[in-house]
Amino acid sequence: MSLYTVTIPCFAQMLNSLKGLLAKGEAHAAALAFDPQVLLDSRLAPDMHPLATQVRYACTQAREAVERLSGHPLSTLQAPTSMAEALALIDQTLAVLADADRSVIERRADESIAIELPGGIAFQMTGNEYAVNWATPQFYFHLMTAYNILRHNGVPLGKADYVPHMFAYVRQG
Repeated sequence: MSLYTVTIPCFAQMLNSLKGLLAKGEAHAAALAFDPQVLLDSRLAPDMHPLATQVRYACTQAREAVERLSGHPLSTLQAPTSMAEALALIDQTLAVLADADRSVIERRADESIAIELPGGIAFQMTGNEYAVNWATPQFYFHLMTAYNILRHNGVPLGKADYVPHMFAYVRQG
């Protein structure tokens, strides 16, 4: 598989799933007559980030994959403060993914990617290693945490909501 194939289309597909998860969260809040902001502020544990930040981080990982693998400067995203902002952030990230230049990303497969984190933590890896060992696991961690926060708050979600693209292939009768 190509570097582009294992990142950009997968991130786009799953960000669309995240939009569906948030829509179900918003519908659940409306059905029970509570402010969907409660969901955005919810977290699984006191030391974990809330749903709004999980959405931000999922979008950050997808955007940074495009930026790092294209050799562009990294953008900085803010956590959404409403469901509308969360959906807009996802849509903006989907636009970045749609504009990604496949040929540039493919050429970066064996080039060095440097990641510097707070606290002096630094990683040096190839584009392939970055995609497989950093960007993809980080992206799915935050996506799955968002799913879990919604599910934990009673939003009726299941596997078909997480991977609706797979259930599109199920044939009836």
